[in-house]
Amino acid sequence: MSPSSRWTLHQHTSAPGLAILVSTVLWGTLWIPIRQMREAGSGGSWATTIGFLIPLLVLFPVALRRWRQTLRSFRELAVAGSCLALGIALYSEGVVRGQIAHVILLFYLTPVWSTLLARLFLAEPITGRRVATIALGLAGMFVIFSIGGAMPVPHTSGDWMGLTAGFSWAVAMVAFNRHKPGPLFDRVFVHFVFLAPVFFVVTLIPESGVSSGLDLFVNEGMLPWILGFALIWVLPVVWLTIFGASRLDPGRVAILLMFEIVIGLLTAALLTDEPLGPRELLGAGLVMSAIAVEIKS
Repeated sequence: MSPSSRWTLHQHTSAPGLAILVSTVLWGTLWIPIRQMREAGSGGSWATTIGFLIPLLVLFPVALRRWRQTLRSFRELAVAGSCLALGIALYSEGVVRGQIAHVILLFYLTPVWSTLLARLFLAEPITGRRVATIALGLAGMFVIFSIGGAMPVPHTSGDWMGLTAGFSWAVAMVAFNRHKPGPLFDRVFVHFVFLAPVFFVVTLIPESGVSSGLDLFVNEGMLPWILGFALIWVLPVVWLTIFGASRLDPGRVAILLMFEIVIGLLTAALLTDEPLGPRELLGAGLVMSAIAVEIKS
């Protein structure tokens, strides 16, 4: 990336950075509709698939009207869109199958992968400040989730889903960043072309003691939550994330997204019996410190 393009990128980081931070409010509360759908009946995974499909149906008439541009964008953005879809699908299924703390920690190695990939493919420098922000963020997660002193090693399919999801997400952020800014609509639409089918395939991954595949039963109690999941959470959060990811360096995106953990921690404490004590507050403070350092850079 040339110095002039870096300067132009820097001039436009306020809105993209704010978009990523706003998206963390949605990412951090995504557990609410997912939990409600699963509690409403046995077809939670099928309901989630429908929720991932609805945004595609909403956007399809616009894509059809500008089909030439959409088709051209699809060829250019297929790698980025499919990798982001894979990351979201694996994470969504991983937190259901695996130990949530392990899956989240393995997924949030994303800043490490993003920084290394951005160095390799975008010639982004790895600064001491970036290393410090990654260290602060990871330390905060270790404190919050009480994972002793060592990074959990993947054992279950859920663990591997979390680890692979983080790497796939990092590849998507780099791929979106490499393309010249184009219509945001196309970036979002291409992602949704892949999301529901990829999630369907991910649910078929077997694991001992875990029933794989989709339960096709969806009762009426799920319908409001399916619509809310699709239109209040999934469509806006993907739009905001892709807008920010297309204009910020991938490492910064990954670090700012860590605020999702703080949002999830606070909302879970308010809406469930999840604990919120000194340890959780200390970990949240470390994550917030990482974000503050990154924003000031």
